[in-house]
Amino acid sequence: MRIPFKTDDFTPLAVRLRKGDGLAAEKLYEQLFDKVFGFCMNKTSNRTTAEDLTQDIFLKLIDRIETFDEKRGNFLVWFWQLARNTVTDYYRKQKEVHFSDIEENKIEESAGQLMPQTIDSKVEIERISSFLSSISSEEKELFELHFVADLKYSDISEILGKPEGNLRVAVSRLKEKIRRNFA
Repeated sequence: MRIPFKTDDFTPLAVRLRKGDGLAAEKLYEQLFDKVFGFCMNKTSNRTTAEDLTQDIFLKLIDRIETFDEKRGNFLVWFWQLARNTVTDYYRKQKEVHFSDIEENKIEESAGQLMPQTIDSKVEIERISSFLSSISSEEKELFELHFVADLKYSDISEILGKPEGNLRVAVSRLKEKIRRNFA
């Protein structure tokens, strides 16, 4: 059973991890995995890619924990910047793949993995996908950080470099768009 953590609980765990505490690493993984996977899934819309990126993010956490300085800021802000940068780097490294270069059996295999199980779920996925494609990239990022990653306004403010008040207004507007599209 997962015990809910407060934002401030992550920084002491990160400090313990930096000192080599494996239990702290395990707790961070347990508490952050679902949010990181959701974030990656939202960014890529591909389960396999999201799983790979999630794994990369946690490996980078272990590799780069020495660079985290609790005197300079909150661990969650540092961590989500690492996660965002990992996803950005993934897209930068992708080369253009022509449809004709993909083997037919790979296409069928991929399609089978992504096919919803029911018509209702397919319609719902299409509605969500359509909504996400209709909002700006700034709104998508805010959606991911606020609704998917469930970060506090103060943390999002540090990550995006925007005032909390502006973020609250932007989230309120985004909620209204969500209500209009899914009511």
